[in-house]
Amino acid sequence: MQVNIMIAGLVSILCSTAVYAEYDADELGKLFTDKTQRTQIDAARSGNYSGKVPEQADKVNMSGYLKRSDGKNVVWVNGENTLESSEVGSVKVYPKAIDENDNKVPVSVDGNRLYLRPGESWSKSTGKVKENY
Repeated sequence: MQVNIMIAGLVSILCSTAVYAEYDADELGKLFTDKTQRTQIDAARSGNYSGKVPEQADKVNMSGYLKRSDGKNVVWVNGENTLESSEVGSVKVYPKAIDENDNKVPVSVDGNRLYLRPGESWSKSTGKVKENY
């Protein structure tokens, strides 16, 4: 009987300290820290999250392109191709709009529209297009 009373007393003490425990609200942090994290969560919910975050392009290297007879052209930018998507990281590529006369491929980076030939690159720091050779 005394053992039951002691156990009940210990349980009530432990429960009361947990209820009245103090915490610092600042230690809880924020649920979402930035826009990138929010975008990742939204993409994961919709099933479109690939696991990697597109990084801002500081340099765009145009490796080449392939004009296909079915009209689904493929462009290689920054070591990746446009077979699955017209976006390579943060670079938007327009493979259907390749200029056959100049061999220039239109791309969009941070709202800037550029025209690059295979073997050329664009640098964000200089804002200029140059040949890689």
